[in-house]
Amino acid sequence: MAWIILTSVLGLAALYLYHVNSAMKRVPEEAHKASPRRWTVDEIESAYKKSLESPVDTTKNLPPKQSRRYVVVGGSGLVGGWIVSHLLARGEDPASLRILDLLSPTQDILDRGVTYVKTNITDELVVSTSFEQPWPESVARLPLTVFHTAATIRPQDRLKMFLPYCSKVNIDGTKNVLSAARKAGASCFVSTSSGSISLHKPNFWVAPWSKLPSRAVQVISDDAKIPQYHDQFFGNYAVTKLESETIVRSADSQTSNFRTGCIRPANGIYGIGSDASMTITGVYLRKGGSPTWVRPVIQSFVNAENVSIAHLLYEQRLLEQSKPGSTLPNIGGQAFVVTDPNPAVSFNDVYTLLSTLSKTPVSFPTVQPAPLLVVSYLVELYCVIQHTYLPWLPRLTGDLAQMQPSLFAISDVFCFADDSRARKAPEHGGLGYEPPITTLEGMCKQLLDWNAKAEAKLVDVAGKSTVEITGDGVDVKLVSPETKI
Repeated sequence: MAWIILTSVLGLAALYLYHVNSAMKRVPEEAHKASPRRWTVDEIESAYKKSLESPVDTTKNLPPKQSRRYVVVGGSGLVGGWIVSHLLARGEDPASLRILDLLSPTQDILDRGVTYVKTNITDELVVSTSFEQPWPESVARLPLTVFHTAATIRPQDRLKMFLPYCSKVNIDGTKNVLSAARKAGASCFVSTSSGSISLHKPNFWVAPWSKLPSRAVQVISDDAKIPQYHDQFFGNYAVTKLESETIVRSADSQTSNFRTGCIRPANGIYGIGSDASMTITGVYLRKGGSPTWVRPVIQSFVNAENVSIAHLLYEQRLLEQSKPGSTLPNIGGQAFVVTDPNPAVSFNDVYTLLSTLSKTPVSFPTVQPAPLLVVSYLVELYCVIQHTYLPWLPRLTGDLAQMQPSLFAISDVFCFADDSRARKAPEHGGLGYEPPITTLEGMCKQLLDWNAKAEAKLVDVAGKSTVEITGDGVDVKLVSPETKI
């Protein structure tokens, strides 16, 4: 009798897990209608050829030169690096630019005369000292703008006990930078937030009669309802980014001429740059692909250059409306979602592009999501035990450390970004945001950069410092890396 009961229970558990697995793989009709077209190989090859012969010119989308001083916190990173490059491209004096970061920017940026100050933003004294360093006499009296792009990204953490891993940089660091900016006399402060702050944690443990997880489809927009409680967020990263955003937005003051605001990039920032290898597409290329369970999942991506342009536009709007007699709506202390100018794409679109264009081997074998979801809870349990009770146990690292429930809460959601408010004209309370790079164009640009480096044997693929190029392409993970600034 006991054996029959045990067998029945195990059988029911297996059936239920199969049901959960099917629900996680199903494409909701709502998502299909929002993004019905998938990229074809011909379309990808044509876009790649166009990117090679006539690349997108983003300079026409840059706001005009403002002749100010600029401190770019996190200026060696992907978004921060593009802000610096765009400031130079529009004619700002290199002597008026200062990068604060733990890592040095690329040599070409330094060669152009931009100042770099190694800075740990979690140390209040270090941040203050970095801001207080003297400027060249030629620019010392110019007004000051601060762009704050630094963050720690840990998609695997969702429990409060792990909050300090994100909050030390994302919250305490933001407070330090904001305070130093005020003391330095900055009049404009634009910070990088995250579209993920409005994502609500889905529930994959669906009822036997349900076909889809709860909140399977979500829209990221400026007026989207924000989760109210810690366990409603997808993870700690979103919790800390919301608090950071709140700190920045509440600091806006017209009376004291300290204007602030935030840009919320859609999930999945990608592009070329100093740390492009740490973007999701960069990780795929560097690791030669990965097992995947998210082929059908559709999400909005945003190119780092588009994100940079949004920051510069927000600065321009804040400066314009701060002028005496301005009739523009007051958009200080607000946040704007931004994304690429095209419908959301599926991860399978990305896999098709990479396998079609990459001159280094990539492959994306499909695995089932539900068994990995079960494993993710075991991984999280180990992390809790190691953190709380047995600190002498080895800490998990790499992909295994990220294989925790919160990763599924952001990777397995059909997520669509709505940046219609940012696209509105300034007189209607928008940024006038017109992103020049589509996701297809941006990813082709990244593959052009990758392939050129691969041919020069300058890339690191799957632990090898050089690669052999065997042809125009090969037949063919969603693990977002932790980054610190």
